[in-house]
Amino acid sequence: MLTPSLPLTPDTARHLSLLRTLGEAELSPYSRWQWLGWDASSRYLLSVQKQGGMSLRWWDLHAESHQPLAAHFVPGCVAAWFLPGSQTLLSVTVRGTLQTWSVTDGQRLSSVETGGSVSHACLSADGTRLLLVASVGRVMLWDLERRWLVWRKEDPGQLHGCALSPDGAFAAVGAAEDQQDADTRAALILWDARTGRRIATRAFDARRIWAVAFTPSGEHLVAANSSGDLLFLTLPTLETARTLKAPASMALHLEFNPEGSLLAASPDTSAFAVIDVRDGQRVFAYSDLDDQQGSTANFSPDGRLLAWGMDDGKVGIWGVKPNQWRED
Repeated sequence: MLTPSLPLTPDTARHLSLLRTLGEAELSPYSRWQWLGWDASSRYLLSVQKQGGMSLRWWDLHAESHQPLAAHFVPGCVAAWFLPGSQTLLSVTVRGTLQTWSVTDGQRLSSVETGGSVSHACLSADGTRLLLVASVGRVMLWDLERRWLVWRKEDPGQLHGCALSPDGAFAAVGAAEDQQDADTRAALILWDARTGRRIATRAFDARRIWAVAFTPSGEHLVAANSSGDLLFLTLPTLETARTLKAPASMALHLEFNPEGSLLAASPDTSAFAVIDVRDGQRVFAYSDLDDQQGSTANFSPDGRLLAWGMDDGKVGIWGVKPNQWRED
């Protein structure tokens, strides 16, 4: 069981500490990247290991054991999510195979082919639609309830992070557009998520947009570029409202806490940082100094915990114990 933790705010997050680790150490000769995700109740936590170790694992945090509730080797697994109700888990592979799993007993329930390769993916807030992106320039929106393709777009360039807005209205993808001098130019593409109509495209003075995320209010889209900037962009025009500095030049994943006051940024190194959105100051940072691994950093839906994948394949959970925090 987890130690009780205070809600994470810009003030309490300064006192984050490691409360618990999940899983066994899995030493690997390969580089490791973990994609993590919580269920809506903050009870279950999953990990997808893109290199090294068991591909797909998930834990029941109400249990005493650090062993996963279930673990599967899923070749080419890219990402996974708990679907609404926390009874079913959805995974997607690099070949575009969607599989569902029973959370309680780990049994595979279904398998569907989307017909396209996948490098990045994002699940809608209501769990009904899935944005699928191939790095070679293909974007698809998949309807999970009907099991069919809603729309598909082909765009030149290299595509990176993707996101769906909280209200399901917008789909966004970061890109690196090829230039004549063999260089690339950062770009951001925004679509109407329901119809696939392109709403806006904007180029930036950088080489790439690595990651994108909508604020919980849906007011802004945040883009992390290769120059180390976090750009807060208005919707739907993509005009720059403000700019913050990222904790590293290559923030590969961004996630807000439920209130939108904190932003967790994960670079391509073995570290993560928590940023106060109000002033851009870093309130917490952690690194295990292993350049061969990285992980997403994910706030729990109840706003009390933060998970991050560690260098030995374990998953760490950070929080603030009530007796650790003293108001300044």
